[in-house]
Amino acid sequence: MRIGMLIIGTELLQGKITDANTVWLAQFLRPWNLRLRMTMTTSDHNEDIQAALQMLYQRCDVVVCSGGLGPTADDITKDSLAQFFGKKVIPQAGARVVAEENYARFFRTLAADHGYGYLPEDFIALNNPSGFAPGLWFTENKRYLLAAPGVPKEFRDMLTEHFPKLVAPMMKSGGVINLLNFRTRGVPEERIFKELAPGLWDELSAFGAVSSLPHVLGVDIGVTLEGDVELKTARVQQIMRQSPVAPHIWHEGHESIEEVIVKKAREKNLTLGFAESCTGGLCSHRMTNISGSSSVFWGSVVSYDNSVKQNLLHVNPGTIQQHGAVSEATAMEMAKGAREALGVDIAISLTGIAGPLGGSTDKPVGTVWVGVARANELKALRFEYSGDRETLKLRFSQIALYTLLDQI
Repeated sequence: MRIGMLIIGTELLQGKITDANTVWLAQFLRPWNLRLRMTMTTSDHNEDIQAALQMLYQRCDVVVCSGGLGPTADDITKDSLAQFFGKKVIPQAGARVVAEENYARFFRTLAADHGYGYLPEDFIALNNPSGFAPGLWFTENKRYLLAAPGVPKEFRDMLTEHFPKLVAPMMKSGGVINLLNFRTRGVPEERIFKELAPGLWDELSAFGAVSSLPHVLGVDIGVTLEGDVELKTARVQQIMRQSPVAPHIWHEGHESIEEVIVKKAREKNLTLGFAESCTGGLCSHRMTNISGSSSVFWGSVVSYDNSVKQNLLHVNPGTIQQHGAVSEATAMEMAKGAREALGVDIAISLTGIAGPLGGSTDKPVGTVWVGVARANELKALRFEYSGDRETLKLRFSQIALYTLLDQI
């Protein structure tokens, strides 16, 4: 079954917001052995929506539409869909009931003439588990449309509730698909396939479609397998584990570094914490994005100013005076102080220069020290990266999480 996605929103094309629904939908489809065939993003203009629908319906069996179902003047998805399918937008009792139930959930009353009570002919209104605007479902000539609001939580909740009931029964068995993913670190994409393992791509291609996706300080190598999945999976895993890339693989799967850390820390009953200077709490933010992280992550001290390093983490003022805030000695004392203050098994500290100012010959912009404190170990590691301030903060947090995973 070929699935396409239409994302409607001028604000996306203007860079005011970023699209989060495509990535989520692609991941959501994996257990169904389905993949997105194509996605299109359009403005809130009818002619653009019509053109996108035309292309998607030529190539896809199911179109998932995101955005444009709200109450404002630029929310024209219903009108555009009606035009595309040659329908009229009319009052519909079913849509009214769904909208009233959505409003009642938030202890509000739907206005008598509200547009949520109108739908294109032959469309079905779908309950919105976490918002006001009803979704839409339409079938014609063995083609299916499921439209949901663009707000990420509403989009996800609506797809989670309605996709299994509406789309799944229409699916034809296409065989088993397995998406293998090997997450690597410390070696760039170009070096992997040109120097480290120049024949790896062709070797993996014998078993399925190969993909390479660079991410922060690493590369994901993916292989899509069909047919005799079990045998192919074992063979691909053997190739990867015996290849020169193997020492750089930190995880087999699609989980994030944060998810892997939480899982492994749980398994070993370890508690974790941070002392963050240059990252300003980014490591903690990333960890607390994971549901259940509170079972292993106890807290963090954002010690941006030296006075906080001294007063809360008990970094010796002489250490900062002699070695500087960005130094091996300071990083170690920060980690030690965080471990004692938070009462955790492992504490990771970061102190660095994110720029664009503050660098020197000995400590250029992009320098970061990552400290590690355990019951019987205290050390710090130095790294240097390039990039603007935002990029460096992300890279600093990533190497800190890699370091934490190594310790676990």
